[in-house]
Amino acid sequence: MTVGRVWRESRDRIVGFPGRYHAWDLQYGGWLYNSNYSCELSMVLTGAAFFHKYYSYMYSSWMPQAIRDKVDEYMNCEDIAMNFLVAHLTHKPPIKVTSRWTFRCPGCTVSLFQEESHFLERHICINFFLQQYGYLPLLSTQLRADSVLFKTRIPHDKQKCFKYI
Repeated sequence: MTVGRVWRESRDRIVGFPGRYHAWDLQYGGWLYNSNYSCELSMVLTGAAFFHKYYSYMYSSWMPQAIRDKVDEYMNCEDIAMNFLVAHLTHKPPIKVTSRWTFRCPGCTVSLFQEESHFLERHICINFFLQQYGYLPLLSTQLRADSVLFKTRIPHDKQKCFKYI
């Protein structure tokens, strides 16, 4: 199944890859942004995703200005903000497609995620957005729409999502 086909059948969701998730920090409290290999996801990065143009309108005209200001301040977290918005409006998680874990940019010289502050800012964003919404709208799922022709290659030191019997 292609990304476009999955999205056409689920136009109210963000559909794409890579998937990411939020996790509770047992040591310090608060929510963390997590990009580790996992079967769980609660966000799909928007760099390789489809979503309805209505959500772009809602992002710029309805979502709290404080959230947009935080995104502008960090020049980061717009994808987290979009996932918060869509989950808030639909009460549904995103759908991950493809067996890809990452989004590679061969021609790029420096990626944002290579900066030391990138993950710290994303942790801060999740908790700040939660305060703005008054609750955590992100929903966890293991739903993926992968072609049966692709095998998910998980590093040997990582747990597989499903055990085959």
